[in-house]
Amino acid sequence: MTTNENAPASNEGASRLHQPAVDSTPSVHRSQITDQLDRFNSAWVAQGHPPIQYRGGTGVTQLPPAGPASDTCRLLLCGALWTSPAVVNDAAALIHPDDLDEPHRTIWAAIVTLAGRGITGPQAVKDEIIRTGDASQMVRDELLQAMHAGGVPEALNYYCAQILADRFRRAVESYGTGAVGWAATASEDELWELIVTGGTRLRGLHDRLTAARKGAGHADQ
Repeated sequence: MTTNENAPASNEGASRLHQPAVDSTPSVHRSQITDQLDRFNSAWVAQGHPPIQYRGGTGVTQLPPAGPASDTCRLLLCGALWTSPAVVNDAAALIHPDDLDEPHRTIWAAIVTLAGRGITGPQAVKDEIIRTGDASQMVRDELLQAMHAGGVPEALNYYCAQILADRFRRAVESYGTGAVGWAATASEDELWELIVTGGTRLRGLHDRLTAARKGAGHADQ
């Protein structure tokens, strides 16, 4: 092979080949994958969203997983497993264990309990679940899946908002169905109790949803 065959087609081509993106990883860690992630992040920011902090001081800290997309509850667990106790405590004020179904509920309860003691991490959560006797195979499997689900700590408020929005709509449907079913047969006192109890519950959900939306950066909240 001649020298000309080894050389770039032009100085301009060589410049493009070795020119990193503005927010690219330092050259020792840079690759086509990380530069592609930079371009995705730039497009995300251009749509008005805050940048996704997926880098650490030594390059990419987490890449999106292969395979089907994870559900929001699993993403919440994943982000909480890899963040600080302070961040988990903030999220715990928004998402209560009862907002989740099993096995997410058991794992979230363990994460929140440990964060209250200043501890986070998947191994600590696994130990806590075993200690409390909640380590069914379903819970163990879900914890393993959550560890690698691709959730990011910076998006916890987004996950909280999505979960609470779904929970709020389901609660409204349940409350409305109950009100219609009782309207013709229940006593006035029973109907009033239904309105007060259901309305209080819905207000609490809506307040937490509003707080999550604000934390996620929704300008209209």
